[in-house]
Amino acid sequence: MPERPAPGGGTRFPGYDVLRQARHWDGVTAAVVLARTGGPQPPLRFHTPAEEATARALLDQLLDHPAVPVLPMIDARLAEQQTDGWHYADMPPDDEAWRRSLHALDADAGGPFAALADDRQRALLGRVQELRGERWHGLPAGHVWSLWTRYACTAYYAHPTAWNEIGFGGPAHPRGYLRLGAGQREPWEVADADPRPPRPPDRTPPRPVPRATDPGRHSRLRAAAETLRANARAERETRAGNESPWLLPPDGRGFDHTLIRDMRRFRDTDEVDLVIVGCGAGGATLAQRMARHGWSVVVLEAGPFWDPLADWVSDEAASHHLYWTEPRVISGTDPVPLGSNNSGRGVGGSMIHFAGYAPRLHPSDFRTRTLDGVGADWPIDYADLRASYRRLEYELPVAGQYWPWGEPHPYPHPPHRLGGNGEVFLRGAAALGIEARIGPVAITNGRFGRRPHCIYRGFCLQGCKVNAKASPLITHVPDALARGAEIRADAMASGIDLGPDGLARGVRYFHHGREHLQRARTVAVAGYAIETPRLLLNSANRRFPEGLCNDHDQVGRYVMVQGAPQTSGRFDEEIRAYKAPPPEVSTEQYYESDPAKPYRRGFTIQNISPLPITWAEHVIAQGHWGADLRAYLADSVHWATLGAMAELLPQAGNRVTLAAETDRRGLPVAAFSFSQCDNDRRLIRAAREVMESILRAAGASEVITIDRYAHLVGGCRMAADPREGVVDHRLRTFAVPNLLITDGSVLPTQGSANPALTIMALVDRAAGLLAAGARSGLRAPS
Repeated sequence: MPERPAPGGGTRFPGYDVLRQARHWDGVTAAVVLARTGGPQPPLRFHTPAEEATARALLDQLLDHPAVPVLPMIDARLAEQQTDGWHYADMPPDDEAWRRSLHALDADAGGPFAALADDRQRALLGRVQELRGERWHGLPAGHVWSLWTRYACTAYYAHPTAWNEIGFGGPAHPRGYLRLGAGQREPWEVADADPRPPRPPDRTPPRPVPRATDPGRHSRLRAAAETLRANARAERETRAGNESPWLLPPDGRGFDHTLIRDMRRFRDTDEVDLVIVGCGAGGATLAQRMARHGWSVVVLEAGPFWDPLADWVSDEAASHHLYWTEPRVISGTDPVPLGSNNSGRGVGGSMIHFAGYAPRLHPSDFRTRTLDGVGADWPIDYADLRASYRRLEYELPVAGQYWPWGEPHPYPHPPHRLGGNGEVFLRGAAALGIEARIGPVAITNGRFGRRPHCIYRGFCLQGCKVNAKASPLITHVPDALARGAEIRADAMASGIDLGPDGLARGVRYFHHGREHLQRARTVAVAGYAIETPRLLLNSANRRFPEGLCNDHDQVGRYVMVQGAPQTSGRFDEEIRAYKAPPPEVSTEQYYESDPAKPYRRGFTIQNISPLPITWAEHVIAQGHWGADLRAYLADSVHWATLGAMAELLPQAGNRVTLAAETDRRGLPVAAFSFSQCDNDRRLIRAAREVMESILRAAGASEVITIDRYAHLVGGCRMAADPREGVVDHRLRTFAVPNLLITDGSVLPTQGSANPALTIMALVDRAAGLLAAGARSGLRAPS
């Protein structure tokens, strides 16, 4: 494939062709990538001829006349409605918005936009960008700009020609990466031939960099021996209560489909002990626990049963099917985009594409109202989850250094090797006296059961084809199936039925176009923070006219996201941040409230590793497009990135309701409104300032920051009083004794920690109480 000269003249990575490595890629990924590189382009299906001309001219300006066709990819997405699903309340869905925006360009041009001279086209687009919060032809100009650039960057930076232009290493599976540190390249990678001139040397003596292994591990031999011992301990701890790692095919060969073939299957008319809606962190853990207690269990999962090798690819654009892309409507003063960052689809849920970061909450998180006067106190304490945290850390397992924050504790696996991104973080933190540690990540360090070691390919957010990263699909589902549970994939729950006694008697769901009712003695909902409230609201009946369990107007309220700004810094050396897991190093030094600060609660900082499409979104957010965008992307191997997790406070007005819009099954879709409070804004600003300071202390010559969100929790929160929440400390709904909610929607506060481990720990505790209640003769937990 011919190389395109980088903007400004010359080729940054001369002779580099990522496709020379295609023979080393897995077949599924290779087929997806190679399909973009040759052969005649298919006829367009979405655009009319006039719209095609306008769209091509638009993309030429946004991407500085790319040498590859990007419109066919966008056309196919729009024709097949392969959109992100959500849309702003003041914008139509993407396909309609895209078409209207093209017509608006022609209107501003006074004729065909494509007929304008190059400089006039740029000027017209520049005016649209500058409108920001204003409306343009009836559409919010800022949202239109986001739509254009999001689709353009996805199409171009999914192409190998663009990867050559920026020196990106590509899929790297199954071979992986071996040379992770700053300034290191694989033998087949090419040095940047045209970097910026080095900055003048800093005369300040550097502080010592913190040791990259736990104290006492001073050699590779000792570290390897300790890894083996830690793995053995983790295997013994896990195997007593969860055989999943030993039920997978050996050497990461996908998923053992004999488990699905031989899975116990129930009829809708069978009254099972438990039906669970959703098979993510909460649903899969509950299914595995209760199946081990001898309960008959059916799990209804809206998405498919994934096979990691056959269904997942080491590719950003082609991983769209892992995310929840059913329609949703977002609003508020600070609306939260949904999809790839916070919603999952299929067996394993959003942990399929989470980054692997698995910290605990701190003891203070359970008493924020008492300690800091904000948020809410939980009806349980940290001590109630201590044993569950430890149990789950062994089952996933979690790798990391000894953790000094919150309640100090070790992890079952020692820390992973560092990439250049993590080295930058440690260097900057050391210079500022900030304590930082490696981990904790739910990624095997060494073999674990039949799960192999991480290969550091960097596509953790696209599903781990290696089976090294934990997800319920491989950590709890195999054992649940082996113990008699049924997981019914492609089954979309539509409502919860109550009997005349006021108890839940089953779940209605769509499967292959028909609605069914699965009968059950106990029902658990684990659809996460948007779909769980939506299901309860869609289950309104005569007893609950405003939605199931919504007597006190609590269902859907107090939905939280974490403020997750990301700051990138430019370094003289090549960082190549795309290698290794996205989170490697983190600090919780700013986690707790500081009386000297003008805000309550705090934030954590991790290093993260955006891949090309995501990195392009960072650059676009700075206002760069066209030649500027291409120049920044060509420089991407020199950039390191940090991300914060800021604890935004629960607010009653941040909530899920039902929209007037319906989905393809005729069900009202979720509408999610979110607005930040003053404390939220101050906290996010403080996190940005610390990240920028760390990168500058590490030697960055330029820093840029993008504001974003991560994770979703709340919406059916846990409380001591039914007037203040939906479930009690056992995750049982106050209003319906045999209905539980077992997902992140029950969290009263969110801390500054990724929620996956806490969700699983809460469910581990609730499952023990549920089983104990059954043994005492109770139908539901008491």
